[in-house]
Amino acid sequence: MLIFFQELIMLLFLWFLRLIDGIMEIFSAIAGVTDVTVNGQRVNIIEYLIGDSTVGTIFWCVFILAVGLTCIFGIVALVKNMIANNRNVSSIIGKIGLALLGTMAMLTVVILGILISNSILTLVAEIFQIGNTTKLSNALFNACVGEWLNGYSFAEVDITSCSVSTIMGDYNATAFGIWPTSWKGNGMINPDTFLYLPSMVASIALVIALIVAIINLAKRIYEIVLMYIVMPVSMATLPLDDGARFKVWRETFVTKIILAYGTVFSVNIFILLLPLITKMHIDGVGSFGNSMFLIFMIIGGTMVIPAGQSLFARLFGQADDMHAGGSFLHSAFYGGRIASALTFGAAFKLIKGGIGAGKGIANKIKESKNKKSESADDSDKFNEENTSDGSGNTDGGSE
Repeated sequence: MLIFFQELIMLLFLWFLRLIDGIMEIFSAIAGVTDVTVNGQRVNIIEYLIGDSTVGTIFWCVFILAVGLTCIFGIVALVKNMIANNRNVSSIIGKIGLALLGTMAMLTVVILGILISNSILTLVAEIFQIGNTTKLSNALFNACVGEWLNGYSFAEVDITSCSVSTIMGDYNATAFGIWPTSWKGNGMINPDTFLYLPSMVASIALVIALIVAIINLAKRIYEIVLMYIVMPVSMATLPLDDGARFKVWRETFVTKIILAYGTVFSVNIFILLLPLITKMHIDGVGSFGNSMFLIFMIIGGTMVIPAGQSLFARLFGQADDMHAGGSFLHSAFYGGRIASALTFGAAFKLIKGGIGAGKGIANKIKESKNKKSESADDSDKFNEENTSDGSGNTDGGSE
């Protein structure tokens, strides 16, 4: 029975590893590390969306709208200056011209910034691949293998292409060759030393972390396109607020550009350090303690993947902007906690009410028994009194 359970855990683990490899491919494409295919051509996803003709048409329509807004905001600034007289009229006129010409300059800066940032991001991903070509699935599998057998090692095989029987080998069986008794040891690993619990915990934690990171990266693509389109509007407010709105736009845009760097760094650092962590062990705590140590280190590494985005946002941009990316996940998490609390509260009240009702029924039964016993005692006393009265009359009559 234990061997069947081990095979089931290994099958689930292999499914999670294949899922992780698929998610990593999606992650690389959405982050901009690898290209996507559009009409038979390999293109970067952000560069393709920014360079699309429809997006360009919308941008120039917004630019025309921003020209009108610049004139309106310039007139408002002149009227306010006539009342307050705290600014120079020539500076306001200069800001109007700067808003119109600055939009064209910023268009060039934005496009060049996207192209340069994507090139550097690809270079960063390639730097981490120097001497470390191990896939994340192989690294995670090797972290949970207690002992490789028959000359196999994680660097020589693609574990996601192997079956359970190939990895674990055959087993000895009795009862007409059906009921397993022990492993033959002719597979790739020793099934008795494999860390089954850490493998499931680590794979599930890694899948969740990668999904959260991918959702933030996908949201980042839409936000970059949105900020590219509304950039002329932020420049149009230059005569009115001396560039305060444009400063917010600039900081937010830089934050969105560098979020991918934080994710790429955190994922590659996790892949780089995972094989090193598996070689560590703590003396004097036993195999279970070392398994827990490995679980904690792997889960901590997976938590760094979405946290890398927030870290880079704090260092180079606006950290508060990251809360929106995972707000629905946080809401779901806390909503689940609230729902659980309400469920437990309702169950507790139900149990408490049932206990109270049971106590009430028990008290009523006890009271009814007490009343019956009291009435029985009263009737016994009454009979005794009648008996004593009757005997007294008999004695008096005889006298």
